[in-house]
Order: sequence, then structure tokens, then C-alpha cells
Amino acid sequence: MFATARLFLLVLLPCFLSAQADTLVLGDTTDYRRLQLGVTGGPSFHEVDFTPGVTKVTYEGYNYGVALRYFDKQLVGFQAEVTYNHTGWREDFGDAGIYERQTDYAEVLILTQFSVGRGAVQPMLQAGPYIAVPLSEQETLPPGYDPELQPFNTYYGRPLPFRINYGLLAGLGLNVELGPLTVQLDGRYRQGFSNLIRPGESQAATSIRRGYGGHVSLFYAL
Repeated sequence: MFATARLFLLVLLPCFLSAQADTLVLGDTTDYRRLQLGVTGGPSFHEVDFTPGVTKVTYEGYNYGVALRYFDKQLVGFQAEVTYNHTGWREDFGDAGIYERQTDYAEVLILTQFSVGRGAVQPMLQAGPYIAVPLSEQETLPPGYDPELQPFNTYYGRPLPFRINYGLLAGLGLNVELGPLTVQLDGRYRQGFSNLIRPGESQAATSIRRGYGGHVSLFYAL
């Protein structure tokens, strides 16, 4: 995934430089200010990196919400999103079955966006921080699995402590401009920076979220 992102960046870089050069040469004075309100959402796939390690199985989730997008220059703008994010993780217990923990969050994202070109289709790159507030959780234990037989500090069979999560999200895709409407399509990767479970509160020394997925947004100019 990182190799693909680097390839896209190498392809997009000449476009950025060319667009900037055209603006300088032509002395463009066009007003590029745009304020757009929209809806956003898409499927996502999540894992949690634990130390000590576990046998992970990808958890399929989704997210949806509202977004506000503002450009005051041709290339650079900002996008804020407030979303409901249905996430979690799964572990393979071998013959015992699959363990699953669903965790739902209210998330706020503040993304800086770089958009290329003036045509109807504009490649774009965006990245920025997110903060996630836990709303609910649900645990599914394999049939016959008894967490009471595990060490006293296991997280299996016990509720997760309330803990705000934060990290960084990056997306690569394109904007399709259709008059006052903008359709945004991008692939996204997220990397958590904080532990889901505070170190020392369980056998997990680290518990870091990460995930990826597709995303579709529809914006309307205000």
C-alpha cells in the first residue's frame, strides 16, 4: 500500500508543479474560494496491533457522516468531517474459533487537501489528524470459551476502559466537479497513535488501531 501511495505521489508531483507554474506565468487572479457541505461514508477494514502479538483476522466495518470543505486557493483546501465509525478487531483462536470485539466511535477529522488542475476531474491528496470518542462496544466469544480460565489481567470477557483514541489519516483519490456538486472518491489509510487499552491494565503492552478502506463524499456549494 505504501509503495502504491509513493507511485501516485510521483505521478501527481509534476501536475502540482505545472499548475503552480501556469498560475505564476499567467498572473491568474481567479477567485477560487469555495465552501461546500456534504455527506460522506464508505466501507473500511480494521485490525489492532497487539504486543504480545495475536493471530489477527481483518474486521469489516463502515463509517458515515457529514463534512465541510473549504478552498480559498486553487490547489490547497481543508476538509472537516464528523462521522460515526463502526470498527473493531478479530482474533483467530484456532480450534476454539474466532474472537470478535466491536467498537463504535464518534470521530472528528481535520484534513488538509491538495487538489490538482482546473478541469472536471481533479486528482487530490489529503491527510490530517483524527480523534475518536468511544460510544459502545460488543464482544463475541467463541462457543465454550471461558475467559475466567485466563490470567486475571486478560481483556477477554471484560469491558474495555473508556479511552479516547487518536491518530493520522491519509487519502488519495480524485474530485469530480459537476457544477455546484463535487463527488469525491478516495482510498484511505489510518494509523492510530494511542493504545486502546492503557499499558499495564491488561496483558497487552500495546494495542494500536490501523485500517484502510474506500470513501465516497458528495458536496454541494453553499
